[in-house]
Amino acid sequence: MKYIETGFWMLAFFIALFLKSYTIGGQEMAYIWKLPLLIFLFVGVLGQKVHFNFLILGYLFAIKNLVNTSFFDYPVDSIINFSKYLTIPLVVHWIYLNINSVESLKKLRMLPVYLASFLIISNIPYYLGVFSAPVSKTMLWMEDTSLDGLVGILGAPHYTSALLSIACIVILEFIVKKRGGMLLNLVLGPLLILGLFFLFKTYTRTGWLMFVVGVSILFVRKITFKEAGKILGLIVLLFVGLIVLYQTNEGFRRRVMDDRAGQEDKSAYETVGSGRLQIAQVYLENLYESNFVTYLVGMGMQESQNRYEKKDGMPLFAHNGFVQTIVDNGILGFLLYLVFLYSIFREISKSNSSHNQLTAAIFFMFISCLVTQQANYFLLDLILSLFIGISLIEDRINRYIEIKQRLSSVDLKTHSATI
Repeated sequence: MKYIETGFWMLAFFIALFLKSYTIGGQEMAYIWKLPLLIFLFVGVLGQKVHFNFLILGYLFAIKNLVNTSFFDYPVDSIINFSKYLTIPLVVHWIYLNINSVESLKKLRMLPVYLASFLIISNIPYYLGVFSAPVSKTMLWMEDTSLDGLVGILGAPHYTSALLSIACIVILEFIVKKRGGMLLNLVLGPLLILGLFFLFKTYTRTGWLMFVVGVSILFVRKITFKEAGKILGLIVLLFVGLIVLYQTNEGFRRRVMDDRAGQEDKSAYETVGSGRLQIAQVYLENLYESNFVTYLVGMGMQESQNRYEKKDGMPLFAHNGFVQTIVDNGILGFLLYLVFLYSIFREISKSNSSHNQLTAAIFFMFISCLVTQQANYFLLDLILSLFIGISLIEDRINRYIEIKQRLSSVDLKTHSATI
């Protein structure tokens, strides 16, 4: 019955994401379930105590997205961005308040594993051609169609690769830390291999980088000389494999070398990182050309895209979350966002949790996505929030156990002294 229920929820989630390709009034149908979810969470935390500073900062930054110089021109856009940035503080806040039993904590721990499995499995029908991707077939900016990257149900290779990298790290950690039984690992092992294959087939460096960052953070620890030898051997094998792949796979070679059709006459500065440096420069120039009020509170995302389109002809995002933030939310919003991220890291780093290392890995994967893409991905925010919540709850439980043991020890000493 348990597996039937899990299968039902995965099917329901598949349908919900499948609707992402359709719009109502110019807005994705995904908001049909995202907004009710956020409203449900909001009702659950309304009027409740806020236990952590980063939650307050997160709420403030979300509200800050409603304050910009173009709000009255594009109010819907500002409200949508408000709801996007509300995800992390709202989900973490709700989890911390409502997960109060051992059974509910066990279910919460397994939720990211089920979600990771779903993200991998959902790409199978798209890879096999059973379903067409909800957008154009490649969606690799400025690439020719010979680079047939996996898009999947999420509608864009960057989104797909980012979530696949997270899914692979979650499953890898689950297997390595032996959090499940042998039967479950026999299922997750092949899923991990399939997830890595799909991650490669996105031909997206954002996801590749995120996976490398995740593995690096996940297994940062003191190692013995013997373990160092094994790791060195694996690195050599991996390096040889990458060389062979570089020589034999055209798509991989071109993504590594940033080789794109129709860009041969452009300089390295214009093409590096698919033109990200040039995009960021235009965004910052647009901010520089604005007035003092815009410097402070920003111009809003829709206005920043409009100004970029006037210069380049395409309504592109900044492809860098920090650049996007300072342009859209100004210096005040940018500083608030930096403090918010730092506060999250402080809470993660000092938490006494068995998921501490994995949470830190996913946090830095989120940062790497923020730097190279933008990280305005709902599912990425959701998974990060789940692990922050798990870490904080486990820390609360462990602190309670420590206090109880300390009190028991004091009572025992007092009792011994009276005897």
